[in-house]
Parts: sequence; structure tokens; C-alpha cells
Amino acid sequence: MSALESGRQAEIVRLTKAAGEAAQQGRWDEVIQCYSERGLLLASLSDSTLPTDELLCMDGKLRDRIHTAQALLEHLLVEAQMTKRQVQGLRQRLAAQPSGPEAVSIEA
Repeated sequence: MSALESGRQAEIVRLTKAAGEAAQQGRWDEVIQCYSERGLLLASLSDSTLPTDELLCMDGKLRDRIHTAQALLEHLLVEAQMTKRQVQGLRQRLAAQPSGPEAVSIEA
């Protein structure tokens, strides 16, 4: 294996780790950038001496983080929809109430 290919393999591992760290911090644009760069490097390698098990393990962890983030976002969207409906209901009830003061009869 040449020094150039060895350097590319190390960069592939570094980019994969960087993508995992970015995912932990919610920096999804960075994750996409790391994987784009990694894909270009993978395409340029002719030797199949990559640490595939290590890369697959890191990819699996990242996939799990993505699924967790998606589930959280779905939950937050449902909560936001419910809150929106509650606010709309309150607005409708407030709009239906008379705007002026009501007369109250007091008998002693």
C-alpha cells in the first residue's frame, strides 16, 4: 500500500469520526460535508484494505443518532401541532365572547 493510499484511508476514518462528532452536536450540514468528502476519497481508492469493520461500526452509530434525531423531531412536530390547535381554539373562544362589559344585576 502506498503512502498516498494510507493517507487517504486515515482521512476516511478521520472524516467518519468527525461526522459522528458533528451528529452528536446536531451539526447536520457538517455531517453531510464529511460524508461527501469521504465518498470522494472512497471512490479514489483502488485497494480494499480499508478498516471496513471500524467504518461500518461508526456508520451504524451515526445511523442510530439520525434515527433518534428524526424521532425527536417527529415528536416535537406533533406537540407543536397540538399547541397550535389549542391556541386556535382559545382564539375562537375569545372571539366569540362579547367585547363589552356585561350588565350585572345585584339584588340586596
